[in-house]
Amino acid sequence: MALLAVNYEVHPSDQVVHKTAMMLPINSTALDVMEAAVDQNSPYYKFVATYYGSSLGYFINAIGDVPTAPNSHYYWAFYYSIGDGKPIYSDKGVSNFILPSSGYTIIMKYERIETKEEHSC
Repeated sequence: MALLAVNYEVHPSDQVVHKTAMMLPINSTALDVMEAAVDQNSPYYKFVATYYGSSLGYFINAIGDVPTAPNSHYYWAFYYSIGDGKPIYSDKGVSNFILPSSGYTIIMKYERIETKEEHSC
């Protein structure tokens, strides 16, 4: 079975980064990366998610001990990078993003995400 080399980063704040590397089967998703990181028995990678069906996939409720905070608009945002490239905000969710090749880094950042209501004045 062919495997992909993948990196995973969790950014619960601007100052803290937890990183790990792993090998996963071809056609793995970003969610598979998150699940494989949990198997490393580090409390930083444990996560809670809610499944909203095959079209929407999973919503990440918490990673480590950091839950989403909808009232203050803080959520876990999904980014990826290729090689040493700059992080790219994903237009797909973690369960729908398929890793096409080795060299990807899956990045989960805890950040403030503005809603449409905040933009309409």
